[in-house]
Amino acid sequence: MFNFTHDGHVHTPFCPHGTNDPLEHYIQVGIEKDLQTMTFTEHAPFPQSFIDPVPNQDSAMSIDLLPDYLDTLHQMKKQYQAVIDIKVGLEVDLLPHLEKETIALLKPFAPLLDEVILSQHFLYVDGMYMPIDYSAETFDELVKALGSFEDVMRAYYESIEQGLAFSWEDIRVARIGHLDLPIKYQRNYAWDRSKVKEEEIRLLQVIADRGFGLDFNTAGLRKPDCGVPYVAGLAKTANDLHIPFTMGSDAHLAHDVAAGFDFIAQKKATFL
Repeated sequence: MFNFTHDGHVHTPFCPHGTNDPLEHYIQVGIEKDLQTMTFTEHAPFPQSFIDPVPNQDSAMSIDLLPDYLDTLHQMKKQYQAVIDIKVGLEVDLLPHLEKETIALLKPFAPLLDEVILSQHFLYVDGMYMPIDYSAETFDELVKALGSFEDVMRAYYESIEQGLAFSWEDIRVARIGHLDLPIKYQRNYAWDRSKVKEEEIRLLQVIADRGFGLDFNTAGLRKPDCGVPYVAGLAKTANDLHIPFTMGSDAHLAHDVAAGFDFIAQKKATFL
């Protein structure tokens, strides 16, 4: 169920909120860690009508950079083909009410993509987009707006479920990213996962029916208010539904490529 030779969620120097580590550095770290495959999944450009709500408006790559990003990755794919399989991808935001616009924006680039992660980083609340994982402070605003941590989880699951009704296959979506992202701040709240189990199972069934996989994302291990991999808490149910996992470090700097994979390899039986 777990393939530890593939890091399926890696960012690049094209990320406006990442680091300037050269792309070759990411690849070299992957090779040193005995990876056979790396999928680069930079944050895809937003539709023009979407206004990034985070202070620096740096959540995603500009549309002007997308051709250069794709060209660069295809060069790396060719350059390293004898050593490691480089897959060209994106991490596409599932933006409530802008799903069709997102697909239309990216569909012309689909032939240049190997696989795409679909992730949600914003919730639509009372007519505005609110960030989920920008900071503990902005997340707390979301909790207060919706009522409780469990209410945020429910809204998140329900939003993804509704968003999956669109034709994401047109842009090569293969899996859903960090499916329980709000747990990034779980240590700041007393919450009960069993209270959102119904919504969780329903969403996983939709994902299974659509044939998508899940990003088993180790970034949560590196977040002080989280402490566990994203998706770990729902992995058993997903596994029972035969949803495939792809390991993902969500590295925004080269050092973090395949980070946490050793931990998951040691503990994998506890997740399933």
